[in-house]
Amino acid sequence: MSDALFFGDSVWSMLLFILFFFLYPRIYMMQIIWKLESDLKEIEYYYLAAKKVFLKKVKLKSAKYKEAVNNFLEFVIAFPVDIEPTNLVKKIEHILNRYESRFEYFIEKVSSVKNKEELKNLKFTLISATGLYQIFKILRHYIITIKKTNNLQLALLLQMTMPMLTKIAKANMRATEAFANGIPIGDGIGPIIAAKLKTKEGKEIAKEVVISKEKFKNREIYVMKAKGPGAALGKLGDAVEKAIKQYKINHIITVDAAAKLEGEKTGSVAQGVGVMMGGIGVERHKIEDLAVKYNIPLDGVIVKMSPEEASIHMKPEIYKAADKAIKQLEDLMSLADKKERILIIGVGNTCGVGNKKRDLAETEKILKKTWKRIKKDKEWEDYFEKDTVKKKKWVFR
Repeated sequence: MSDALFFGDSVWSMLLFILFFFLYPRIYMMQIIWKLESDLKEIEYYYLAAKKVFLKKVKLKSAKYKEAVNNFLEFVIAFPVDIEPTNLVKKIEHILNRYESRFEYFIEKVSSVKNKEELKNLKFTLISATGLYQIFKILRHYIITIKKTNNLQLALLLQMTMPMLTKIAKANMRATEAFANGIPIGDGIGPIIAAKLKTKEGKEIAKEVVISKEKFKNREIYVMKAKGPGAALGKLGDAVEKAIKQYKINHIITVDAAAKLEGEKTGSVAQGVGVMMGGIGVERHKIEDLAVKYNIPLDGVIVKMSPEEASIHMKPEIYKAADKAIKQLEDLMSLADKKERILIIGVGNTCGVGNKKRDLAETEKILKKTWKRIKKDKEWEDYFEKDTVKKKKWVFR
């Protein structure tokens, strides 16, 4: 009798083992897909929220242009082939110039807004919303492919990268809101530092770039930044070339936001050598070429922050870092010869940042209002609460 019971238990154990062996991979796959679809749903709401922000601010000339906006979100860039690298940077610049002009033309076509600074903000609002839609579309493609093919390896790979992509999408959505309302973002710290050194508006030396001659610590310097307060990055490469020829510049110092490592403090400041500039690299390449051609020393100061912090509304600790960065600039200039003509470049997006020190009163006013609003929402990370995402209700402040 006991042998029969033992045999019965063995059979059941074997059956359970076989069921587990065949069913567990399927259950595991279903669990991964469910989580991926849940994350995709969250990213979709970020994209829809960004689009809603844009449509609210753009003031469409008529309802028919709403469909034109939906179509424009599909906008793509085909970068030049890199098999033959000759003139590759010039080809990329050519494509990017066309890319910018298309966005500018579209905004002017669909919007009844006349203010030039607001139109610049709307351009970057649309760029952010378009980027979010591309993230959503690509992730949706991979999730559908995983469901069709039951490819566990692809599912695991996407599962590992999804938290990072969700973080990027959330930051992009906040960037959309910041651009739409003319609020300085973390990446705007370079232009803020430059504006603190400028007493004059300066002249526009290249597209969307202003420069002025200033006095700092008993020496004459030249200060350059993208023209604000509308969102702009400016053609800094062209501007530096003209500045070298017109003002005989023989020392360049760049100031920009830089990605911090985990464990480093947001708003910490460091100095180094080279062109402190992010992005695709066209403007940086131009400045580096000019520095080599004219044997110009390249120094730089960076303000550290995470990539997400660079995209969202500027945090108080980043804004306060401007004075620390100016002290670092002072140290760098003390190492230079008194006869050197120094050019200081505030690199970054100048959304909400004016062109001289006096204009920063308005910038600070905007930021303080934003900080107060976000403090009321408890934490930066909960500025757009996840509950509102799940309920499909977005409150735009």
